[in-house]
Amino acid sequence: MTNEELILQRLEAMEERIAFLHERAMGTKYFIEEVTPIGNHAFRLMVEELQDVHGRVHLDDIFELLRRGLRGVPNLNYCLDQLENLIDLWRTMHPAVAPTWPHIIEGLGKWEQDGVFAKLTALKGAGGKVLDANTPEGIEKMGDALAFMTVLLQKLADPNVQAFLARAVDMLAKLDLSQAKPVGMFGMVGALGSREAKEGLGVAMEVLKALGSLKGDGCCACGCAAHAPAAKND
Repeated sequence: MTNEELILQRLEAMEERIAFLHERAMGTKYFIEEVTPIGNHAFRLMVEELQDVHGRVHLDDIFELLRRGLRGVPNLNYCLDQLENLIDLWRTMHPAVAPTWPHIIEGLGKWEQDGVFAKLTALKGAGGKVLDANTPEGIEKMGDALAFMTVLLQKLADPNVQAFLARAVDMLAKLDLSQAKPVGMFGMVGALGSREAKEGLGVAMEVLKALGSLKGDGCCACGCAAHAPAAKND
């Protein structure tokens, strides 16, 4: 290869490099031409915003924010760790909880149709009225009364008591007071000749005997500690 050919080869390589650099320079020029208006607009906006906060924010405030941000990095890391734990917990629970959501929504919709929420709202309003109408001392007394009533309700769970009350209610339902007529002494004696009257008189006698226990010894029938008689001093 002669010297001329070498020179021409080098010139071609230089031309290719110059063309490549020229292309890069043109691309950079176009990029600058496109970015310059955006940068100018952003700079003007920044100046306007700085003018708006002028006098309110100082350089010391920015440094203080940076210092507090750096000091808060451990707390931020802790929050991120807890967030990861919550995400892991949700990913663990989601397969089990997700299928139940439609049933929960369906149940809530049924409650809404049945008026459960309306009743709860009314109950809340009634409770608020009771609280407004009573003093703390009165509410405390109401609590004592409710405790006493719960003891009595426990006694109503006795099957014998329930059977007696059921028979009493049935008896009262069967009474026809329109058939009641004035009865004298002889009429009473004559009425006692029937089996029902004799059984009724026997029940009345047992009730009369039991009425004597109402006088009691100062202790209530519930037997609770709140109503127990005080111990007598020797």
